[in-house]
Amino acid sequence: MSTADYGHAPPARIARRLHHYLDPPDYVSPVARRLRAVDGLRLVAALLVVAYHFVASGAGSTRGAWEMPTTKVFPAAHHLAQYGYLGVEIFFAVSGFAICLSGWGRSIRQFTASRVSRLYPAYWLGVLVTTAVLTLSPTVNRPKSHRAVLVNLTMFERPLGVSEVSGVYWTLWSEMRFYLLFAVVLFFGATYRRVLLFCLVWTLVSIPAELSGSALWDAVFEPSYSQPFIMGVCLYLIHRFGSRVETWAVFGFSWLVEVHELARRSTWTSNALGWHVSWLGSVAVFTVLLTLLVLSVIGPLARLDVRWLSTAGAMTYPLYVLHDEIGYTAIRAFRHDVPRWPLLIALLVVLLVLSHAVARWVEQPVGRRLRRFLETARRR
Repeated sequence: MSTADYGHAPPARIARRLHHYLDPPDYVSPVARRLRAVDGLRLVAALLVVAYHFVASGAGSTRGAWEMPTTKVFPAAHHLAQYGYLGVEIFFAVSGFAICLSGWGRSIRQFTASRVSRLYPAYWLGVLVTTAVLTLSPTVNRPKSHRAVLVNLTMFERPLGVSEVSGVYWTLWSEMRFYLLFAVVLFFGATYRRVLLFCLVWTLVSIPAELSGSALWDAVFEPSYSQPFIMGVCLYLIHRFGSRVETWAVFGFSWLVEVHELARRSTWTSNALGWHVSWLGSVAVFTVLLTLLVLSVIGPLARLDVRWLSTAGAMTYPLYVLHDEIGYTAIRAFRHDVPRWPLLIALLVVLLVLSHAVARWVEQPVGRRLRRFLETARRR
């Protein structure tokens, strides 16, 4: 048998396929296009969170912004809005995808500059504007102390034991931990195998970390919210390297862990709202949103080229950091003079316009300068 004949023998073919399966190329160029549907889904997730806070929050309480249970203010709409808390899960999934997109092939310094310039400008403005609104009109919540505001500007208020200026800012510390963990991967160099192993190990570690109740494990691995992020990272691997059985296996395993986690989270949300939130309903809504994300990355929605979706996506983060306390204060101020639905729609329009202005005239120009400064700081 010649060398050529041997190369076509079944064992050799199997070996080549196995090598390709276990050791894919470090880079497979995806189609160079903006995933505008992902931008649109980001805004959908933000609107879900807004709906949760303005329509569902305080379902069994008279101490909220409406000063009466939201089950009476919005007797039908609150049934849907109660699942708005799942918008945060989709934010984390998109973050997993975006972190890979922004960090792959870059140094730790470049990755840090990218993430800091993305998170901080709008956040700083959100902290200051929220503090100003609560100082001028402390009707629903009181403003924090000057020290607390200064600590909040670092985005490290939670590990420092300081309460957030706005209740939604807790998610940003979770984001920060995601970044720190992924930075470890970037330190060694991001490759398909390393990132997939990172996802698998993090998924496996999250299970005992959640069950143990250890504050240290929780601080390091964020087991309560790690799974959406992991699924987002897996989606990036699929987007970049193509569909592979092992990547989908980790994605599916992470989804199963998240389904179990939603049982605990839906119970917690029920207690927070004073109203029963279905676990099965939560699983269904999350799975639908996750499916939309998958279709937006590797399905037919990935080919969608509607430019205004990117503009809508740019408003997402400013809307998130601004809406909470500002919205509650506005609702309390106008609830007796304006019918509930016109008030809610007008408030949303104002917040969207404000968010667009922040994205265009604060976040983008300040972010560019901050990123340039951080990337060149050591060279000076």
